[in-house]
Amino acid sequence: MAAALAILLFAPFTPPAVADEHLAARPGDRVLGTDHAPIVMIEYYSLDCPFCASFHAETFPRLKAEYIDTGKVRFVFRDYPQSWAALEAAILTHCAPPERFFAVHEALLKTLGQWSKAESTIRAVAEVGETQGVSKETFKACIDARVLERQVFESQKFARDALGVKSTPTFFLNRERLVGNVPFDKLSLGLDILLDEIARRSGGLTSLETPH
Repeated sequence: MAAALAILLFAPFTPPAVADEHLAARPGDRVLGTDHAPIVMIEYYSLDCPFCASFHAETFPRLKAEYIDTGKVRFVFRDYPQSWAALEAAILTHCAPPERFFAVHEALLKTLGQWSKAESTIRAVAEVGETQGVSKETFKACIDARVLERQVFESQKFARDALGVKSTPTFFLNRERLVGNVPFDKLSLGLDILLDEIARRSGGLTSLETPH
């Protein structure tokens, strides 16, 4: 029964030419978790996506506590903006110092109803940045340079053209694809089945276990 539920949870993912290229590090990646985790979980998200915001508010804290912090999952954040406002917000996250990325990311998701609907979205995004220590001058310099804009667009292009991503959030768990904000209990079921399968393929040992 559990295996059948896991099959229903994941969507088919057989990209013709990329093999496991999507698991390799890409420009703009922000990562939580150990490099040796048996599961790499990649999220393509848009910062104005309410389903992404719900995932990070309701599911992600338990995912982090039970799978990322325990070494079972390495979680990778990747941009897939669905609007110009979301692009501006994505640029802000990368304009911040790397150690502030997650705080800025969280602040934007919590306030998306404000900045994404503002008359001037870039001004509203800049105001969120100021609350997280990114000055308006620093943000403007990042916007004007357009380096981060190109990086975000490249992330989106790769996901769309090579991986077939069409909506957010879209997740990849190693080579399995998962679309939408799935509740933690269903996500946990799928993760546990993948971990069991990885353990069987490695002769009963995962990267978290060592022989006695």
